[in-house]
Amino acid sequence: MIVAGHASFGRSGMPLANDDDMSPGGHLVTTAAACAATAYATGSAPLTAAVAAGGFFIDVDHAVDYVLFDRQRDLRPGPFLRHFVEGRVRYTVLVLHSYELFAVLGAIACWSHAPLLSAYLVGALMHLALDIVFNGRITPYSIAAFYSFSYRLAHRFDAGALLGIAERHHVTAGFWRAFFQGAPPLKRLTPSPPRRFTNNPRYE
Repeated sequence: MIVAGHASFGRSGMPLANDDDMSPGGHLVTTAAACAATAYATGSAPLTAAVAAGGFFIDVDHAVDYVLFDRQRDLRPGPFLRHFVEGRVRYTVLVLHSYELFAVLGAIACWSHAPLLSAYLVGALMHLALDIVFNGRITPYSIAAFYSFSYRLAHRFDAGALLGIAERHHVTAGFWRAFFQGAPPLKRLTPSPPRRFTNNPRYE
């Protein structure tokens, strides 16, 4: 989950695939399926919980950004969700959504043979892959580069500079519909026309 998107609904009323971004509801559904598969295959509650942590609760870093960097103080679920689906994010530090952290955790998991850490990485890699596939549709910039912490740091974590989002939409839907559906797509930044370099003072 980063910014607004739009989803369609089937006859049953359940959300179908999101047309733009990966909504938090989408992550919840896919994580639930991964947890069910893990529980069936292993019968292990701790491994299942680790997959859940990586697949869904990895998004806790959005909450950290919301409070520490965007300096929002309304901790109610509704305003928190609207802040993201309306594209009001100013900074995207997102420590847990980082290739660098994944590489470190992967090395630790290989060295220590820690099954819980490996299960967390399975869920987290699924989460990141879905973010890259779906969130890549809402930005004119490189979504693959965005998930590098170093790349975000080089852009001072500025959400506008990293994602190219220009306009916001007000969400009138209830919490759960916004949770699964998101909001109408945000308009993208239009690249500025190149400046003409000439000696003619008309263009100075």
